[in-house]
Amino acid sequence: MFLRTITTPVTDLKGVGPATARAFAVLEIRTVADLLLHAPRSYEDRSTPVSLAEGLSGRPVNTECTVIAHDWFGFGRKRTLKVWVEDGSGRAALNCFGRSFLEQKLPEGQRIRLYGQFSYRFGEIQASVFDFTPLHNNQDAIREDFTGLLPIYPATADLSQKAIRGALRHALDRFSPSIEDELPPSCCGGEPQNKAELLNSLHFPASMDEAAEARERLAWEELFFLQISIARRGCEQQCVTRKRGSTAGQLADQVRHRLPFSLTPDQESVIEDVRRDLSSSRAMARLIQGDVGSGKTLTAFLAACETIEKGEQAAFMAPTELLARQHAENAARLLEPAGIRLALFTGSVTGEARRLLLEKLKSGSIDLVIGTHALFSEEVEFKQLGLAIIDEQQRFGVLQRLTLARKGDQPDLLVMTATPIPRTLAMTVFGDLEVSRIHTMPPGRKPVITHLAAMGKEEKVYRWIEKEVDAGRQAYCVYPLIQGSSKLDLKDAEGMYEALKKRFPRYNIGLIHSRLPEDQKIETMHGFSSGTINILVSTSVVEVGVDVPNATCMVVEHAERFGLSALHQLRGRVGRGNHQSYMFLVYSAELADEGKQRLKVMKEHSDGFRVAEEDLKIRGPGNISGVEQTGFLRLRFADLVRDTDLMLTARDQARSIIAEDPGLLHPENNLLRRVLQRTAAYENEG
Repeated sequence: MFLRTITTPVTDLKGVGPATARAFAVLEIRTVADLLLHAPRSYEDRSTPVSLAEGLSGRPVNTECTVIAHDWFGFGRKRTLKVWVEDGSGRAALNCFGRSFLEQKLPEGQRIRLYGQFSYRFGEIQASVFDFTPLHNNQDAIREDFTGLLPIYPATADLSQKAIRGALRHALDRFSPSIEDELPPSCCGGEPQNKAELLNSLHFPASMDEAAEARERLAWEELFFLQISIARRGCEQQCVTRKRGSTAGQLADQVRHRLPFSLTPDQESVIEDVRRDLSSSRAMARLIQGDVGSGKTLTAFLAACETIEKGEQAAFMAPTELLARQHAENAARLLEPAGIRLALFTGSVTGEARRLLLEKLKSGSIDLVIGTHALFSEEVEFKQLGLAIIDEQQRFGVLQRLTLARKGDQPDLLVMTATPIPRTLAMTVFGDLEVSRIHTMPPGRKPVITHLAAMGKEEKVYRWIEKEVDAGRQAYCVYPLIQGSSKLDLKDAEGMYEALKKRFPRYNIGLIHSRLPEDQKIETMHGFSSGTINILVSTSVVEVGVDVPNATCMVVEHAERFGLSALHQLRGRVGRGNHQSYMFLVYSAELADEGKQRLKVMKEHSDGFRVAEEDLKIRGPGNISGVEQTGFLRLRFADLVRDTDLMLTARDQARSIIAEDPGLLHPENNLLRRVLQRTAAYENEG
């Protein structure tokens, strides 16, 4: 069987009971395939003995020693066990915080094998994190955990490394004999791949070189199948032809003439790209990539005009109802005077209104429909869908964007993202799309000035808000939580809404978050857009698409809890008018290194493309554009920063194979075809 089709639940493995299975599920590990694909993040070398004295040089201690005494420190519930151990080089203390039960497991006189990171503190050698195993008369009985390379996995508080390793050993013992190779010898330098052996070498290697080679070969395989999928999709699109009606661009020109401003050179360039696509015999598949506020939506509206002028319909899908409504309002202002018939279709459109709207779509009496995921539903039918537009592509993922396109007969596809995508990632994930970029911003826009403020200094920020609001401007205050949490010491939107009403009694303050009724969210946003609300308290629901040119302050509290992409999107909510705008990132004192890096990037860089490159360096591809999905689009072993060269060689080989054999019908490609077919069938069943 192929690795990804092993659907046996982890509960079938020895030692994995209900509690452990629940802990595995937090890591999205539910099947044996998920477990075998859970790659180590590092390895500990326990093959070389290191004495207690030698451990002070910074090396982890790995020694045989004897428990010589017990001690206690602290009082009451905080009373902590200290176990003293000794080897030939000296003695040290094991601080057993919250583990008083070790008094029985480490009795005086017990010989143990000990591993841990020790340091010299308070006049003694000590460690708080350590691993041990008892030694008995038979010295050969030492657990293998202490005799070689030990894999260290991404884990949770409820899932120990020992539990993960135990489950993996059992899974490999039981399933290795039936795991089939997935690459033909022609893709492996003429040698068989031996997938089972690679997995054993990855999880329990004999050396670091063996582990590195296994990871690299598995990463190359992963990238190769990703590139095969993209190459096939691109090949299919190149074969799609469309019968096109004629257009003189008069409808788009009519809309442009009513604009109170000129388009930027980049917008003009993108429109030319789109017009060229729409006049060719092939169906358009284009990505418009541009920073927040660069004018992507307008170019999409003008593309819709070209399609509508030919007698076809256009559909524009946004990730949230809030954003869909805003697009619909802008479209009504720009397009309805040109005679374009518009409709808004979301989940909140129900009853008779929904039935009538569906009838109009099917009859063709609606030219442009703007909506949310509701446009995916089976009941939505078009008379002739000619153009599908997907806004904020990263919210939908790589494969989802094709779903709306299936509503028509090979319609043109235009996708947009305001999350700048690094070149490496764009080349990988959007290999089947032509890419246009909008770099320039509309004239008159001033870069947003970003300030950092430590928690406890919010009053300075609030005084700045007062200065701006008194000058007639508006402000956002964004928080990571909707409601307070007993588990997290974080400010929340609802609590701060009440607090800020007391802090700013002269101002009208609004609250918006995802749990509020839709009509209440619409009313609040209308109040903020019209200027009757001075300060909008929110969660990251305002991250995308909200356009209030009079807002000049964006305050994000607990900024370290937000990703770079989200912070950059939030910064894009201000600076949309002619006034100087500001962003204040208020951070906690307990700031991890990655959080410091993110805030430093936001402080130093305003260009979204540079922010995206730094984001990729800091945290890897993540969900920066929907990479983490099912099947071959979820990268388990490859890293798009570290493995750029691997990705390029995988892409070249995949393209070469598909160019010669698009259907993978040649005998030497039978295995590749079977892997893709069986994996796809498994995912569809799941």
